[in-house]
Amino acid sequence: MDRAVSHGMLVLGQETAFFYHLPMFMSPHDYQTILEGTFSQAGADPQRTYREDRHSHPDTRVYTFAPDPFVLPELFPPDPKRKRISGELFRGHFEQPAEYPDEPASIGAAVDVTIGNVIFVQKLLPLPTPLDGLAYVLFGKGKELFLAHLLTRKGDFDQVVSAEIRGRQFTDDELRHGVTVRFTGKANTVASRLVEGKAVSGTANVANAKVAVEVVPTREFYMSERDLA
Repeated sequence: MDRAVSHGMLVLGQETAFFYHLPMFMSPHDYQTILEGTFSQAGADPQRTYREDRHSHPDTRVYTFAPDPFVLPELFPPDPKRKRISGELFRGHFEQPAEYPDEPASIGAAVDVTIGNVIFVQKLLPLPTPLDGLAYVLFGKGKELFLAHLLTRKGDFDQVVSAEIRGRQFTDDELRHGVTVRFTGKANTVASRLVEGKAVSGTANVANAKVAVEVVPTREFYMSERDLA
């Protein structure tokens, strides 16, 4: 039984807000989870505040959400026990780790997030089946597309990038549950990770069919190995 703790999250997107749980290979943080949600707050518009803050700070890649303690699996289908979490929204990483040492700036306290969709959940303990090559989960909506490295082992790397996808236009419905993209011939190592501006061929699994795509990473929003030791 998981206990209630604060589950730090990376916040992505502008038109739609996505929340990537920052996982660890230790309970109760052992979930790789991607959520879609909407900010709200009595007497304010944190969704607009977040969007405008991103526009006015284009060089800032990391925005994070520090929720009040809650039990993460209570959000998960098929029978979620909660649809809303509350916490504080930051420009920068609220924990100031070595990779992101800049002083975080709070842009919203006591902010609610209503979870509209659970895109992806993978429990990390016991360890998932090892990958035979590099793989990511594609998610997003409209033109805002992101890929998160699929985690399977201790010592792995946690990377999230935005990307342009060529060869297939994915519908919002296809993206709602995440699309696995595999990169044949690329080792599942940090040295082989996706690199901004460097196109790479991959295979997307859509409705049990394999679709050839070209992925062009446009911006690395997060990269860390620290929490996955």
